[in-house]
Amino acid sequence: MGSPSAGAAPGSARKPWWRRWSEPIVVATVFGSLIAVFVMSGAAGFQSIKGDIHASEARVHEEVRTSEARLHEEIQSSEARLTERIQANEMMIQTTEVKLRDEIHASEARLNKRIDDLREDFKDLRGEFKDLRGEFKAEIGFVNDRLDAMNDKMDRVLETLLAS
Repeated sequence: MGSPSAGAAPGSARKPWWRRWSEPIVVATVFGSLIAVFVMSGAAGFQSIKGDIHASEARVHEEVRTSEARLHEEIQSSEARLTERIQANEMMIQTTEVKLRDEIHASEARLNKRIDDLREDFKDLRGEFKDLRGEFKAEIGFVNDRLDAMNDKMDRVLETLLAS
């Protein structure tokens, strides 16, 4: 029995440590470890990306909520301004309607007064016309009487002339 390495199996002879790295069990372990590291780093990267996506989604949702709130406030203020303008316009319309109604009533009153004045003038003219008509009839009667008297005189003058 000589040396301890002589009694050992020929394949299990002591190899230097750097040659043991090429053994299948070591290579499989190293590859398995590397794959596990890659998978874990990929999973960690995926989780990181997933977290970034969630953070981005949260920011976008917050921005959307903020924008919606701001838009809602702007819509409400616009509605309030429009409501005020509409009410102001309605007040102006009502005021204008009242003024127009008053002007129409005043115009109708002036027109009715003018019509009444014209009626009075017409009555006065009718009365004057009746008076003139009466005077004219009287004058015509007077002229007719004078013409009758002259006719009578002329008849007598003619009779006297014819008799002589």
